[in-house]
Formats: sequence, structure tokens, C-alpha cells
Amino acid sequence: MSVNVVLGAGGPTGYECVKRLLEATNLQVRAVVRDPSKYAGKFPSDPRLEVVAGDVTDRASLEAALRGAAGVIFAASGVGYWSAKDVDYQGVVNTAEAAKAAKAERVVLVSSMLTHPSNRWHPVRILLNNIRYSLMDRKYESEEALKASGVPFAVLRPGGLTNGERGQNAISADRDVTKEVDAGSIPRADVAALAVEALTNPGAAGSKFSIYCRKPAEPLAGGYDAHVKGVFAK
Repeated sequence: MSVNVVLGAGGPTGYECVKRLLEATNLQVRAVVRDPSKYAGKFPSDPRLEVVAGDVTDRASLEAALRGAAGVIFAASGVGYWSAKDVDYQGVVNTAEAAKAAKAERVVLVSSMLTHPSNRWHPVRILLNNIRYSLMDRKYESEEALKASGVPFAVLRPGGLTNGERGQNAISADRDVTKEVDAGSIPRADVAALAVEALTNPGAAGSKFSIYCRKPAEPLAGGYDAHVKGVFAK
């Protein structure tokens, strides 16, 4: 049976992706974490959900985790000052290779706003590059590696992530931008909704999107789900 896979499911954004997949799709969901025993009781109780061990730095574990995958959401992030090269870059390369072997229909990469080198002197980009060595540089390299891999893909570049409720503001997605503006923040729950939608929405295929919430709040015509679908309209 086909399954949607979330890599980095133990993190706050990955966890929201798992919840949204269970809510919005009928497929099985596979939450991939490095040590499932640490997450006992954390995830929703649902017969469609399995929590399995996997590490984006370990190609063999990825091949097992992605077996039968229809869609893959990469929401993993490294821990530690030197982790960006192995996790945020090589982890994406490994995922693209494993997804190709699994014949996955699309990989959605949750990246970050300001990754493009044209933003190299932006103070937030400089700060993030220093918090974890070359983090933003590696994230951009991972986007380009995924694009070059031949695997169907979409890249989401969220602004500042918050833990707020979804649907409180209208979401904007700027397609394939380079030089970005300080567009604002976005709740992780909204990022998750877009990541799940991007797995199958034709308008998301093969593009990078800078995503953020518009302020002030605007009514979501047609309801939240319709709004999310419309974000990727060409």
C-alpha cells in the first residue's frame, strides 16, 4: 500500500506534517525518527500511522523508511554546530536518491527563506549561518541538489516559524524568487498544510516557494482547505 513519509517527524514542523497528513489524506502515514522509543505516546493514535526508525544521514535506513512511498516530506534539521553539512545538505541528497529508488511521486523539502545567495548580507541569514556553521549555504545547496536529482519536487521556504494556530492569516507563496523581503512569519501548522498540499498539487511541481502569512488578517474565502489549494495556483 502506498504511504506518505515524513522525515524529521519528531521535530515541531515534522510533527505538524504528520497530523495534517492524517487529517487531510486517506493514505498510510510513516513518521520517521531516529529513535522511536523517545516518542512513545507523542503522535496521534491512528491505525494508519506507523513510527519507524530512520536517519537521513544513513542511506540504508532511508531506503527502508521510504519503501512504498508515494510522497516524502523532508522536515529534518540537524542538531549541533557542525550538523548542517551532514543533515541539511547530505540528508537531502540521500533522500532524493532513496526517493528515486522508491519511485516516489514527489519530494517536498521544507527549507528556509533567505537561502538564496543573493541574500548573503541579510542579517538574519548571516546569523543563521553562524548559529549552525554554513546552515543557509547548505540549505541552498540542498535545494539545488534536489532540483538536479530528477526526482519530482517542490521546495517550501517559510519565513520565521511560530507555534500559532493555522488559518489565522491568509498565506502567500512567492514562486522561484531570489532576493527576498522581510515578508513575515508563518505558523508551523500552516507550513504543514502547504507541505501536504504540495505533495500532489500540480501547481507546486518543480518550483520553490517563499511562504509567509499576510498581515493584517484577511477572510479565507471558501474556507481554509480551499485557500491552501489556491496558494499554488499558477
